[in-house]
Amino acid sequence: MTFLSAACMPDVLAEAELTRLRFGVSPLPQFALYQFTGPDAIRFLNNRLSNDVLALKPGQGHRNAVLDRQGKIQCILDLYRMDDVLWMMIDQAEAENAVAQIEKFHILENFQCQDQSNAYDLWAIQGPESAAFLKTLLADPGASLPLRPYDCLPVELLGVSVRMIRRAMLGDDGFVCWVPREQGDAFKANLISASQKAHGTLISTACWEALRVEAGQPRFGQDYDFDTLLPETGLEREAVSYSKGCYLGQETIARVKTYGMLQQALVGLLFSPDLTTAPASGAACRMDEKVVGRLASVVYAPTLKRLIAMAYLGKKERIPGKSLSLEIDGQTYNAEVCLLPFYHPPGGESDGQTLLNQGLTLFSEGQDEAAIDKLRQALALQPDLLAAYEALGVILSRHEEYDEAIALMNQLLALDPDHVLAHTNLSIFYMKLGDKEKAEEEKAKATSAAFRAAMREKAKAGDLTVDLEAERQKKELALRERIAMFQEALKFNPEDPLGNFGLGSAHLELQEYAQAIEPFQKTLKSQPKHSVGYASLAKCLDATGQTEQARTILEQGIEVAAAKGDLMPLKTMQAHLQALSNRTE
Repeated sequence: MTFLSAACMPDVLAEAELTRLRFGVSPLPQFALYQFTGPDAIRFLNNRLSNDVLALKPGQGHRNAVLDRQGKIQCILDLYRMDDVLWMMIDQAEAENAVAQIEKFHILENFQCQDQSNAYDLWAIQGPESAAFLKTLLADPGASLPLRPYDCLPVELLGVSVRMIRRAMLGDDGFVCWVPREQGDAFKANLISASQKAHGTLISTACWEALRVEAGQPRFGQDYDFDTLLPETGLEREAVSYSKGCYLGQETIARVKTYGMLQQALVGLLFSPDLTTAPASGAACRMDEKVVGRLASVVYAPTLKRLIAMAYLGKKERIPGKSLSLEIDGQTYNAEVCLLPFYHPPGGESDGQTLLNQGLTLFSEGQDEAAIDKLRQALALQPDLLAAYEALGVILSRHEEYDEAIALMNQLLALDPDHVLAHTNLSIFYMKLGDKEKAEEEKAKATSAAFRAAMREKAKAGDLTVDLEAERQKKELALRERIAMFQEALKFNPEDPLGNFGLGSAHLELQEYAQAIEPFQKTLKSQPKHSVGYASLAKCLDATGQTEQARTILEQGIEVAAAKGDLMPLKTMQAHLQALSNRTE
C-alpha cells in the first residue's frame, strides 16, 4: 500500500496543472516503431488488423488491434500510412509479440517488416495550447500541422525534418513527433528550451502516468494483457471497423457487439476524496466475500485531486454512479463507479460559442488552419453547435478534404434534418468528387428543405395553417397505419417483442403515452436486456405522472445498458434520472 496525497507530490501537481492549462512535452521511450514496405503490405495488414487499413489514405492513421481467434488482445497499436509505407507505433512491452503474431501468417506475401525504433526519438507535445506552441517552432510559419486525429505530416520543426502526428494521449489536444536519432539531442535541448520560454512544462514519468489514467487510456501490463478481450477495454469503439472484411478474432468482436453482456468491463472508480492510502494495481475487489472485479491502474489524479483507478467490474457492479464498498487486500474502500475517461476538457456552451466566433474570425482573415483548430475545439466542447459543423465542413472542402466535410454535413443533418445549407454543401461536395447522382439527390433535398422552411415561416404569419395541419394529419395517418399493422401481427403472437416495441414506439411518437406503456412492458418481459425499451417505458411513465415507477425503470435500464455497453441509451437514461432527481429537490 502506498501513501498518496497532494502534499507529497508538489512537482507532479505543478506539471499537471501546466499541461492541462497550457501544454507539456515528454519523450516517449516506451514506444517502438515498425515499418512495413512492399506491394502486399497494405492488403496483408488489412487481413490481420481490426481496423480498415485499405481505407487509409496517405497522411492518415488510426487505432488498431492484433487479436487471436478468441478476440483476445495481442497488441494495441497506432497505424499510419505515409505514402505507400505503413508504420506502427507500439508499446515496447507488446511489440515483440505483436510482430510475431503478424509474421506467423506471412507466407508468400511480398512485404518486409523492419524495426525502426533505433532510427527515431519520439516526443509528445500535449495540452490545449500544443498546436499554438508548435506553430511558433515551424520553419515555415505558413506550413500546416496535421488537422485531424491520427493525421501525419512531414514538417520542419526547430530546424529538423520530423514526422508529426496529431495524437491526443492525455485527454486534451496533442501531437507526437518522430525525430531522426542523429538529430535527437539537439532537438531535445531546443524543444525543452522553447517550451520553458512559452511557459509549458517537461512532463515527468509520474505526471504522465497520472494524466494517462485521468484520460482513461489503458496500457499493456497494467490495464490489459494477452487474456483480455478487446471489448472489455472499450477500445473497440475506435480500433475496430465493423464494415471491413474478415480478420482474426472478428467473430468474437461481432458477437459481443450484437449480444453484449460482457462478464467484466473496464470502468473508472472514484475513491473517497479523503483517502490517502492506495490499494495495489491488480488487486482483487470483493463484496460480501465474493470477488466482483480487479483493479487495473491506480493513481492519485492531480486534476481531480483524489485517488482514482481503472478497474474491471462485473455486470451488477459497473453501473455508473453506483457507490461500492469494496474489500481490497483486507481493507474497505468506498468508491463511486464512473464511465471512462475521468477527465474531460473543460468548457461549456459559452466556451463553444466563443471558439466558434474565434474560428470564423480566423477564417475571414485567411488563417484556415488556425480556424480549423478552433472549430474542432468548439465541437469538442459543444457537439450540438450547428454553425461549427457547417463552417468546419466548408473550410475542409476548400482543402479538398471532402470525406470529412461530408461526414460533418451528415452529423449536422442528424441534428437538424432540414438544414438547407447542409444539403446544399453535400451536393457541392459530391459533385467535386464526381458523384453526380448523389449531388443531384442532395440538391433535391435542399430544395425540399428550403420549401418546408418557407412553409413554416408563412405558417408563423398565419398563412399556411391549413397546409401544415394537412401535413400533420398525413403523418398521424401513417402512424395509425403502423399501429394497425402491429396490432394485427400481435394477434398471432401477443408477446412478440419486436411487434410490441414497434406498437409502443408508434404510440410514443403520437404522444399517446398511456397506450404505449403496456407494449413496452411486454417488450421488456420478453427481452429483459432491451436497453432502449427501458428508456422508452420510463419516458411514458414519467409523462403520465408515474414518477417513482419511471425512476425504478430507469435504474433497472441503466444497469442493463451498463452491463451490455449500450452507451447511447445509457447516457439518455442517466440524463432522465438526473432530471427526475433535480425535479424532486
